[in-house]
Amino acid sequence: MRNRPHVAACALLACLTLGLSACSVDDTPEDGKDSKSRPAVTLAPEPKDSALAAEVPQAYTKKTLIMGVSEYAPYVTFESDGKITGLVPELAAQLSSLLDIKIKMERTNFDAVIPGLKSGRIDLSAPSGDFTERQKEVDFADFAQSSVTMMVLKDDSFRPKNGLGVCGHKVGVEKGAGTQNVLAAQNKRCAAKGKPSVDVKLYTDLPAASLALQSQRVEAVAAPSASNTSVSQNSHDRFETLELKDMLDLPAATAIYGIQAKKDSGLAPVIVKGLRKLYESGTYAKLFGQWGLPLSTVTRDQIALNGSKQSQTQ
Repeated sequence: MRNRPHVAACALLACLTLGLSACSVDDTPEDGKDSKSRPAVTLAPEPKDSALAAEVPQAYTKKTLIMGVSEYAPYVTFESDGKITGLVPELAAQLSSLLDIKIKMERTNFDAVIPGLKSGRIDLSAPSGDFTERQKEVDFADFAQSSVTMMVLKDDSFRPKNGLGVCGHKVGVEKGAGTQNVLAAQNKRCAAKGKPSVDVKLYTDLPAASLALQSQRVEAVAAPSASNTSVSQNSHDRFETLELKDMLDLPAATAIYGIQAKKDSGLAPVIVKGLRKLYESGTYAKLFGQWGLPLSTVTRDQIALNGSKQSQTQ
């Protein structure tokens, strides 16, 4: 549900032109903390829970856990000063304090996350859609929810009213994300109505897809509601996000998000307990509120280990 330009200078110029907070090269002034991309208040660290900390597998207690993240505002944003900000880093900081573990953010392409977890190169990653196919390879500590949307140029004539309106058009998606499955399912509907397939263009991350939309190399970006809404709100009125309700029943069009960990490592079950503790203390709701994601929260019971029964393809 998420190709950078090869020349850094070109990426910087494009982002300055766009003014997007979700760009890989951030355009926020060095001394400015844009209120749209960074909350004004950082919450106090959650107190350590000794009982929960004792449940962390020993293999993870004496090392710094690497959390691989790709840019997906407002969950994750890469700032020009090198900082990685967003709901996920702040949530990780609260879990670090609560469980007495060290967690370090590391930039990782989305399609490299599961191989990285399986090899041990990274220990955690978030957010990612919890689907039954992925549960065979990694464990999920579920913590949020989302639905697919279409972001379009606000002053362009392309403004689909339903899924069939996307047939035959160029749509950018993040490589390896569940959104690819959504469009694959939509293409079956296009074919059934005698319409051409969606021309899917793959990008390594969502900022690259947004840049492609701005330069009109694609006509829309298919991505989860949180990302598209954030980019639209910070695009100086260039973009608009549309929800096509008839697409929401397609495979992977809605998703439960989880924090991923290595399969059967014992780490994800402790993360679940930590997330529930944050939910009970009110920290969970405060974080989602500060980052503009109150509609992405789940209930306490939905914070679970591999809790989703949803398939990416059926």
